[in-house]
Amino acid sequence: MKAVNEYLIIFLVGIVPCLIVGIWQTFVGYSVIHQARKSLDWQVARGKLTPAQNTLAGDEVAFHVQNALQISYQVGEQNYHCQKLNLYENWKQRTSWLQQLSPTQAVPVYYNPAKPQEAVIERGIKPHYWLPLILGISSLTMALLGSYFLIVS
Repeated sequence: MKAVNEYLIIFLVGIVPCLIVGIWQTFVGYSVIHQARKSLDWQVARGKLTPAQNTLAGDEVAFHVQNALQISYQVGEQNYHCQKLNLYENWKQRTSWLQQLSPTQAVPVYYNPAKPQEAVIERGIKPHYWLPLILGISSLTMALLGSYFLIVS
């Protein structure tokens, strides 16, 4: 009876969390790769560097950014603004990249045709986009190997 309780504890504490985290991370990783792959089909517009408003709205908090820059672009007759370098980015990288541009320089902006307000400067899959998928698959593999060794022993 004691061995059964030990196996149950190992299963509940070790294998079940690995399965849950693995499934979640694999789903998130797949979503990231899928969206990045879809961005390769986005249309391109010509953008230019413009100053941004001092306040950017967050979910529940307003973030104040001093001397922020953005890329303005036009789709049809509608004007849009973009501050994203790529889909999943580091804001410090974006700031340094935007500061390297001159106000007269034209910048290609890739926008989602279904949602023109969703746009990036660099599209496609970056190497770090694979990390959630790799971690998810690793966690699932650990859970499956743990289950196998639990059953075999």
